[in-house]
Amino acid sequence: MLAPPPVAYADLMDALIRPVTADDAPALGAVHMACWREAYVHHLSADFLARATPESSATRWASTLASLTPDHRLLVAEAGNELLGFAMSGPARGDEPPRDRELFAIYVRTVAHGTGIAQTLLDGVLGREPAFLWVLDRNPRATAFYARNGFIDDGATMVLADFEGNLERRMVR
Repeated sequence: MLAPPPVAYADLMDALIRPVTADDAPALGAVHMACWREAYVHHLSADFLARATPESSATRWASTLASLTPDHRLLVAEAGNELLGFAMSGPARGDEPPRDRELFAIYVRTVAHGTGIAQTLLDGVLGREPAFLWVLDRNPRATAFYARNGFIDDGATMVLADFEGNLERRMVR
C-alpha cells in the first residue's frame, strides 16, 4: 500500500475534527503507530516499535470501535484525506478512580504540533469536565500540554509491563 502524500502545513489549518467511524480502523492503526514512533523513539526499543505494526493496531482499533458505548467519545483529526491524530475519553477504569471520566488517549502527528489540533481534540472529548489521565513519565511536551489544561500530577504512578516497563504518572483536574 502506498503512503499518502505528506500533508502540507497550509492543509493543517483546515483540518477536520470529526467523530470516528467503523471504517477508520485501518487509518487509526496507521496514525497511532506513526505517533508512537514519533513520540516514544527515546522510550521504547527499536525492536518493540518494529513489532507494533499499523496492521496489528488496526485490528485492536476494530475491536475497540465495535465495543464503544455512548459514554465514550472518540474524535479524529483529518487533513488531506489523512488522519493526523485522535483523542478518546470514556468512563473511568480501575479501582477507585479519582474522577468519573478518563482521557484514554490523545495523539497528534509531529507535523501538526503547535497547530491547535490537539487542543481541539481534547476540548471535543473532555471540554472542561473533571477528568484524569495517565502520561508517560519523561514526556515534558505532553505533561506541559495537560498542565495548561488544568491537570496536575497527583503522585500516583503505574509501571507498564507491556510497554517495556515504562512509568506513567497520573494527572487529574
